[in-house]
Amino acid sequence: MRLNARIQVFVVGMLIWASQSFYVADGEYESIDFQSAKDLGILENIEIDEASGMVASQRNPEHYWVINDSENLNRMFLVSESGQGKAEYSFTGLKNRDWEAMGRWQNRTGQTYLYIADIGDNLAQNASYHVHRFLEPSLKLTDPLRRVIHATQSVEFTLPDGPRDMECMLIDQKSGDLFLISKREDHKRLYRLPADAFTKSGIQQAEFISELNFSVPTSDVGLLKQLYFITDGNVASSNEEIIIRNYLEIYYWKKKPEESIADALRRKPRVVPSVLEPQGESLAFDGLNKGYATISEVATMSSPAHLFYTAKR
Repeated sequence: MRLNARIQVFVVGMLIWASQSFYVADGEYESIDFQSAKDLGILENIEIDEASGMVASQRNPEHYWVINDSENLNRMFLVSESGQGKAEYSFTGLKNRDWEAMGRWQNRTGQTYLYIADIGDNLAQNASYHVHRFLEPSLKLTDPLRRVIHATQSVEFTLPDGPRDMECMLIDQKSGDLFLISKREDHKRLYRLPADAFTKSGIQQAEFISELNFSVPTSDVGLLKQLYFITDGNVASSNEEIIIRNYLEIYYWKKKPEESIADALRRKPRVVPSVLEPQGESLAFDGLNKGYATISEVATMSSPAHLFYTAKR
């Protein structure tokens, strides 16, 4: 998206955001409350200039992993919960066509995997998409001169209804199944990749689950519809909470015991506090699920990226 278009979307979004209510009344959420979002400051690492995905680290407590999106270098960054730190890891054998989401999952043996979803497709023209995963590294246990990840697993997949732009990946923390949400449709579409897709050979086909009834535009005006494009999401490590964002607001679900991600997303979400950011994309719960953080995708020398955090009361 060109800078002028981003500015137009941001200005229109500010007008709508300022006039909306933060909360949707729903009995499911009476016990959950959030403080206002706080600006924790500018990211120290100026290389993070198109942050498209983030996730809390398990092996590096009080830190987030962050990626840049399309055509950037094949690397990820590690920043503290206050936005400090310049550590980065590169990958061998991977290409950043359009990395748009990150995730984390711990298997039954205690191994923690990080996931990078190469699922962006602005023109809906890619024949297939990829999700890569690898064991999470520990900064303390890695030689600063050898921060390179060689061992990765990848699944290549298609969608049953043709190419679509996507930027949101949710990982079921019990099963390891992946759920992907399309970005641009009025009624976004939900797909599933089973956890065992990584063990199968060949190109897999994601399963279409359903259309979704949140983040539906309230106008047919193109500029307003863009505000409702889905740009990221995250499942809490407890598997009990889900957050998803668009350019305008953040949605929250408290999962019921044994409820699937798909079933939870069929319920009406709560709109929770956020700061309207220029091209707001990255979103993740913190490591202890005490709140969530966001980073804007747009960052320049005159307008650097900020880290925002919203805590539970």
